[in-house]
Amino acid sequence: MVSCWPFFYFVHMETIHFDWFKSGDLDALLDYLTHLSPATRKRFGPHAYDKASIEAFYTQPFEVWAYLAKSLKDDRIAAYAIVKRGFLEHDRPRLEAYGLSLNQYTDCTFAPSVADAWQGQGLGGQLFDFIQQDVRVRGMQRMILWGGVQASNVAALRFYEKMGFRVLGAFDYEGENWDMVKEW
Repeated sequence: MVSCWPFFYFVHMETIHFDWFKSGDLDALLDYLTHLSPATRKRFGPHAYDKASIEAFYTQPFEVWAYLAKSLKDDRIAAYAIVKRGFLEHDRPRLEAYGLSLNQYTDCTFAPSVADAWQGQGLGGQLFDFIQQDVRVRGMQRMILWGGVQASNVAALRFYEKMGFRVLGAFDYEGENWDMVKEW
């Protein structure tokens, strides 16, 4: 969908390629998810980390797009993100309580992850730029964080604010979390 966007990013002399997840990437994705630290795994939860769960997730009736940042050196995944058209239905009451008028056609829900070795190097921001351009072409006007962000995850909070997200409010789920949204 993105036509005039650079698909490559350079970090420490390594070239990273941005692309959409395809079924042929499943084994590489499983390897990526398996090597995330327990702390990173705890912060990413749209689907479980086994092959059957991932395959089931991508056969759901909702519209979802997945994105990868892969090293050209060894074809390993450095980052993975999911965008779902619409919003999570169980979040509706909480999001509407903030005053949002939800729209299943122009809202999307965003869940990113970056491999531990790549965190803090700018890769997440570059992948987000790629994703943002793609979802805007698809007609999205607002992005909501999938399950919010843990208040204790200060680096993620700073990242989302830098990317233009704003805090809507807090909720409790296994600790304090913040709902955040970005509109354009």
